[in-house]
Amino acid sequence: AILGNKFCFLTRCTGASGLTGFCLGSCLQFPLRKYYYVDKLVTWPQAQQYCREHYTDLATFESMDDINRLEPNISYTWAWIGLWDDPNVWKSEMGNESNSWRWSATGETSKTGYQSWATGDPDFGYSGEMCTLMVNGGQWYNGNCDVELKFICYNVTEHNLKQFVFIATLKTWSSAQTYCRMHHTDWAMIENEAENSEVRHLIPVGVDVWIGLYRVPWSWSDKSPSRFQRWGNSEPNNVEGIQHCVCENTLHQWGDERCQAIKVFICEQ
Repeated sequence: AILGNKFCFLTRCTGASGLTGFCLGSCLQFPLRKYYYVDKLVTWPQAQQYCREHYTDLATFESMDDINRLEPNISYTWAWIGLWDDPNVWKSEMGNESNSWRWSATGETSKTGYQSWATGDPDFGYSGEMCTLMVNGGQWYNGNCDVELKFICYNVTEHNLKQFVFIATLKTWSSAQTYCRMHHTDWAMIENEAENSEVRHLIPVGVDVWIGLYRVPWSWSDKSPSRFQRWGNSEPNNVEGIQHCVCENTLHQWGDERCQAIKVFICEQ
């Protein structure tokens, strides 16, 4: 059966009631991607341009089925693939791509574009800082979502206004999100200077708090989100804060690298 752009195998199965029918088995991308190694030493943007001119795009991998269809090639150490974390949509602006910053309450980027990042942030330090905290001065920093901090929720009043609430319990970002959604409307969504100031005055001196801004890093060259990843040991690590593109080795393990490094690459058709 063809579902969207995938070919899916149907298998006969019997339900609890004893009735026999067909169940959905495995699905494959249809048509199947073909991959091509290109033995040219170029930067990631140059590889992307070449693949788009001569094939379809830099290689996308959505499953082990895709990986397993790569023909053996041991003529390279590392080769560019299509995965990257475009800094233009999260370092300097509130972009609208799949790896941009967005608010917990809406799942969408800021409608006003307001931001209050501290100097040098966001920087996606160590490839693990995907959640946002605020300090007492009102500046935002990206931080590791697994750190336990106090946090700010909000309620919507009967006059459709936001009422921010300081929660003094220590929680990780995801646990704080669950708490805010259970006991309040959601957690702090800040879209102008007045709201940022209001939240800032709730924070005790010397305390850092989670707010509801987060992002999901890494997307493919064709702008599709990345749900399948094969990182090598200690990868990604974003050395010096400038490794925003991804390459793979002969074991099909992935690592992040600066986009201006020179490597061979893999295209898809």
